[in-house]
Amino acid sequence: MSPADATDATEDVRERIAALPSELGAVLRPVLPSVADEILVAIRADVPEYRRPFSGEFGRVVRRGVEFSLGEFVAFVEDPARESQNDRMIEELGRGEVRAGRTLDALQSAYRTGARVAWRRFADVVREDGADAAVLVPLGEAIFAYIHRLAGLSVTGWAHEQSLRAGATQRSRDRLVRLVVGDRAPEDLDAAAVELQWTPPARLAVVVVAGADGPGDLLRIDPRIVAAVVDGVAVALVPARGVLARAEGALAGTAAVIGPVVGWADVTRSHRRASTLAGLVATGRVTAGDGPVLADRHLTDLVVHGDGEAADDLAADVLGPLDAEPDGRRERHLETLRAWLDHRGHGPRMAEALHLHPQTVRYRMARLRETLDVDPEDAEARFALELALRRRGVRGG
Repeated sequence: MSPADATDATEDVRERIAALPSELGAVLRPVLPSVADEILVAIRADVPEYRRPFSGEFGRVVRRGVEFSLGEFVAFVEDPARESQNDRMIEELGRGEVRAGRTLDALQSAYRTGARVAWRRFADVVREDGADAAVLVPLGEAIFAYIHRLAGLSVTGWAHEQSLRAGATQRSRDRLVRLVVGDRAPEDLDAAAVELQWTPPARLAVVVVAGADGPGDLLRIDPRIVAAVVDGVAVALVPARGVLARAEGALAGTAAVIGPVVGWADVTRSHRRASTLAGLVATGRVTAGDGPVLADRHLTDLVVHGDGEAADDLAADVLGPLDAEPDGRRERHLETLRAWLDHRGHGPRMAEALHLHPQTVRYRMARLRETLDVDPEDAEARFALELALRRRGVRGG
């Protein structure tokens, strides 16, 4: 309930109660204890979530709320201009529902039950006292307006507690995810998981999504996912069983990269691999398809690009002689070399792939051998050529 709504509800209650004879307060006050007892019995009977003995802290809070609310209503009848002394306690009832893990449905049902019982008992007392029957309708309207105001205050308390808990929970998520990103020790991760009250799954994968505004899209996939944004990148810890497959489907069409499925103790490894692969996607070294990029399907790329400087040095060393060639000739050499590796030197298949006459392919290969400082027939040389071409982005067909 916003401040404006609360003010409107309070004014509505005051106006309705002001229409009642103030002497009704003296008529109603003696029966308040018995009405409170009857309301508590009715709440236990009508509201399944409260169908337990009103003992301990739970019983004390509920009884106190009922008794104070009845007493305040009668006090308003006696003096409609008095200030409310009950608001903070009623808001606390809403907060208590969050702490107990309940929605507001049970509390709202309890309010409706309380209003019904209070109206029936108060009406009986008023009739027995010989008051004008015309007062019964405005009395009922005042009771229900008053209960409506109380329900609104509890909604406010519930929402505030939810907000506080959501903020505290996200801070705990942030801490855990940052520790994963920071490659911290397992004991640090365990402590952060305990703080979050999250039980790490036996198997999980780390998902990274660059350029994310927040973790909301990941968190909405499944409540078992832990996600946060670190330096503009959304990072999620996704349980493998029953969640990862759904996450893959939900992330179709995004820039998501999914690390390997690992045990909890190796979660930082899954993040390192996903993060590295995300960098390769961002720089165009790896092409993303329609769905998320899966690290397990790009192990070769991760190996080739794992040490970028070393891979560049290898490519320069192996393919350097081609770099001095004019653009058109260099491209023909690379095209021929790629076909030679793809088809293991089989001339007819190379000619078919290149749409060339076999004699032209043989001529190209002769020129290529003259230009390169490596022998394509040597196994080690072929391996180096394959790595160099992949580093340069020249892939097989």
